[in-house]
Amino acid sequence: MNSINLTDGDITHRKEVIQLLKMAISQKWAFSYVSTQGKKVSSVSLELVGVKANEGVFTVGYEPRVSQMQASDPLMFRAQSGGVSIIFKSNLNISPEEYPLSKTSSLHHFDLPYKIACTQLRKTVRVNLEAITEVPVVLYLVSGALIEGAVMDISTTGAKFKVNQDLGQELRDPQVLDACKISLPNDETLQTGAHLIAMINDADSGTTYLRCQFVHMRSQDEEMLDGFISNMLRQIESFAAGSDS
Repeated sequence: MNSINLTDGDITHRKEVIQLLKMAISQKWAFSYVSTQGKKVSSVSLELVGVKANEGVFTVGYEPRVSQMQASDPLMFRAQSGGVSIIFKSNLNISPEEYPLSKTSSLHHFDLPYKIACTQLRKTVRVNLEAITEVPVVLYLVSGALIEGAVMDISTTGAKFKVNQDLGQELRDPQVLDACKISLPNDETLQTGAHLIAMINDADSGTTYLRCQFVHMRSQDEEMLDGFISNMLRQIESFAAGSDS
């Protein structure tokens, strides 16, 4: 595994925790903390400002309730982007000499979490294309390089791609993936931004499988994708009905 894996499960490696928090900042994930008042639990929006790996902390913007916390008090955080949600608990980091100033500081520092729980938000239908039709895809890297592959499955929020080469070095940093262009069977072309959320390299076959999330998709491309998925579902239902008769 050469890329951070954001499928269901826990991230516990420190480098991956740091990488994920930096990704959340650069990609402007919706970030919040969990507030509990009596029996009422709610999420309060908060800005994730930075990560100081050497100091073992991450920084968030000013929040009045957080400023009333004591050193080492725990707080639960959430972040979400598209079909991915993460949640983790961290302790407020205040040194004794900083404590008098912490009440008026414009920033708050928290210890890097030991574990981040990741969840895929499966609210959309995912269509398996591998057994139905071949759908080519071109991946665009921030360096300008192009990588050709095929779409294995697709939904309105993302897709799984298969590339017949080992991309362990090219995509060791998930942020190098910029966009993708998918050539649909009806001669339409879908082009959208893409974020790499998981990668698996099969060393025996020299094949790489990529799970990507669509971002910054234009409204016309959203409509195109919705129509394509609906058409594929009708084909699958029609085939299933024919097989049963």
